[in-house]
Amino acid sequence: MRQLLTWRFFAAIGSVVGLAVFVNAAFSGDDRAVAELAAPFVADERRPELISLVLEIEAPFFAISDSGQATTDLVLTLPPDNRAVRIFAGTPGEVSCTELTTFGRCAVLAELLGDTVTWFALTPMAESFRIELPAIVELDGGLAHLTNGWAVPYAPIIDRSRCGHPGESFGEFLRTVGQSHRTLFDLGDGEIFAVICPNDPAP
Repeated sequence: MRQLLTWRFFAAIGSVVGLAVFVNAAFSGDDRAVAELAAPFVADERRPELISLVLEIEAPFFAISDSGQATTDLVLTLPPDNRAVRIFAGTPGEVSCTELTTFGRCAVLAELLGDTVTWFALTPMAESFRIELPAIVELDGGLAHLTNGWAVPYAPIIDRSRCGHPGESFGEFLRTVGQSHRTLFDLGDGEIFAVICPNDPAP
């Protein structure tokens, strides 16, 4: 007699149960449950829907764990309407901004599931509402794919005048300079607008 209760049978049942729990959490308004369930399924490439200046960060005893997750909840206040965005403990994240308690010194990049943050990064602000991001690997599908695995929008023309060998096109620039550059992202326009190279004047 053919054996029916195989490991495939139990795996299928488990998948259905897991999906049911996820859907129930999403429709019941339990943002914390959604964040915890969604986190393990984040793709390798990060495509943040939210990129913004952060006015204030409410984060008592905040830290990133060795596994790369927020150890406590934190609340970000964002312009222009002082909207509060809560990031729950356990959310995967990266923090390179060292002035979390100083007004307007950090920017946030975040992936969202509805209104829930499923991944985030806090990065330091540069001047004039700009942030500095890693080098571009390629431009594809309307996004600049960066060396750290992030994919963000870019301007129709990326200013290369800050580099000594700007090239006739951006493709030629990448072939010449490779990854020896950084990018500047304008928070107002929501896109990468320029590249800078080592030893060139600051923007």
